[in-house]
Amino acid sequence: MPSIKRASNRQENMLFLKRLIKNPKALGAVAPSSKALAELVARHVRVDETTYVVEVGAGTGRFTRGLLDAGIAADRLIVVELDRELCLYLRTNFPDITIIHGNATALDQLLPPEIVLNVETIISGIPLINLNKDEQMNLIKAFQNTLSPSGQIIQFTYGPVSPLSHKKLGLTAIRLGHVFRNVPPATVWSYTFHNGMLPRKRRHPIQIYFIVAKKRARQTFKKVKESKAFR
Repeated sequence: MPSIKRASNRQENMLFLKRLIKNPKALGAVAPSSKALAELVARHVRVDETTYVVEVGAGTGRFTRGLLDAGIAADRLIVVELDRELCLYLRTNFPDITIIHGNATALDQLLPPEIVLNVETIISGIPLINLNKDEQMNLIKAFQNTLSPSGQIIQFTYGPVSPLSHKKLGLTAIRLGHVFRNVPPATVWSYTFHNGMLPRKRRHPIQIYFIVAKKRARQTFKKVKESKAFR
């Protein structure tokens, strides 16, 4: 079983309130998601021993905990969070999970190359209704560049209708259900890309090798540069 350091509800709620006051638009909720909402999302996640689940906009980790409780392996789950303080909180409470600090609009660049196009489900806690059309488009493009050809996006929203103009974005939308035991009540959607979208080939192992080598070279150069700056 993965290590989960359960923070107290008071600690979690205080952190949530603090981040909500600082940036209400980015958080997009008035309280952490309920266990009932997390359970509904977890029931519809698709993943196996060769694919991955990516959660973006994890907040305080209510969905993360729900996914682990549902039996999803820690090494198959990757979490991306934009808020630095929430990211630190997640790393403390979920030490066995890969937690990445970054913007989901660059998701295909944030993830290790061998995982890109091997993601079967992306779970989004990003408040899409707070994004303009261009921001939504950039986010969905990043999701498409990350998902496997059969992959899906699971998104929850507090409105009764789809938070995405799915037809314009080339998506097929399915309403998975409503959760009234949540503040406020939520609706969960699943989105998949139309078959008519441009086909995407999986990266050849040699391509992955050169991408990884280039990334490591940049990191080494950065460390050398930083070490010289402190001399």
